Amino acid sequence: MQLREPDPSNLAQQASEWLVLLTCDDPAERARGQAGFSAWKAADARHARAAARIEAFIGQVEGVRQATDGNPRPAHAALDAVYEGQRQVRRTGRRRAGVALLVAIAVAVPVWFTASVPAPAHLLADVRSSEREWVSQTLPDGTRITLSGASAIDLHFDEKSRTVELLSGDIRVDVAKDAQRPFYVQTPLARIRALGTRFAVSHEKGKSSLEMFESQVAVQALPLPAAVDDASGNSNSNSNGNGNIYEKATVVRAGERVELTRQGIGQIERIDAERVENGWRQHQLVLVDRPLSEVLAQLARHRPGGIHYDSRQLASLRVSAVLPLDRPDEALQLLQTSFPELRLRFLADRWVWVDLRAAPQKN
Repeated sequence: MQLREPDPSNLAQQASEWLVLLTCDDPAERARGQAGFSAWKAADARHARAAARIEAFIGQVEGVRQATDGNPRPAHAALDAVYEGQRQVRRTGRRRAGVALLVAIAVAVPVWFTASVPAPAHLLADVRSSEREWVSQTLPDGTRITLSGASAIDLHFDEKSRTVELLSGDIRVDVAKDAQRPFYVQTPLARIRALGTRFAVSHEKGKSSLEMFESQVAVQALPLPAAVDDASGNSNSNSNGNGNIYEKATVVRAGERVELTRQGIGQIERIDAERVENGWRQHQLVLVDRPLSEVLAQLARHRPGGIHYDSRQLASLRVSAVLPLDRPDEALQLLQTSFPELRLRFLADRWVWVDLRAAPQKN
């Protein structure tokens, strides 16, 4: 992974970008970043002062992260510091507010960056896309596949079968016919056998979903450790021929959508297949009564720095809308227009935290 060195034109931006380099998971990149950081410190007295704060806060945040086991509250406090610093501008001047912003960046970036760095499997995938990137490819069998932002797949093709393993993100598949080799999409939660042509699959944070545009597919849940007998003593599972036990297949037809979790296959829902597929072609997210946290997770794959939120806090909000995936910040503003109680807080034009405004206190 090649990380670019910071842009020298803006001190706060430089600080945040050095933090990215110095906290990345790749030891070689960290070493390269440390060498460049040392030169940056020596180049200007302002750099040296900023560097001291960066180094101090990296140490503090590492300690907090270990002590809190990933608790997001330090990042919340950092954001509050940013906005408190902005309120101080009128009272104490821009310089003090700039220091507050830099300090907040030094606290928040390592916590958030650790959460948003792509997994090694993503970086090593056969086909992958970055944020805001759409990748279309024709597979060796003639199947057309499109990946939306921050998605990754591995390909397992042989003389007996064709399997696309979805590691993360969203894909749209237009399957080429091959009577001798069945076509599968596999996620960490399910195996989907194409019985027709066009459909979309997504996987993110312990949940997979399937949307059928044409024909039908057969969906089987994750392999179970053993067949589970029902009350009559009959098995409710079957074998895939390799000793793994799968739940019986559920057929999902054109115009239908289904979610899959570790608890199994959810209830089939109706969708406007033509509208949803056109949304794919136009890089739009077409939503009907979807949880806001699910919407934010999809938008986050199209925004460098991601989108950070507490899904439990937002659990009551559901969205019906058409949102532009290529313009995620505009999509966030549209959501805020629909839900005035939403608060958007941006940090260094890269990170954004979405939460609910505090209810006004009654006198």
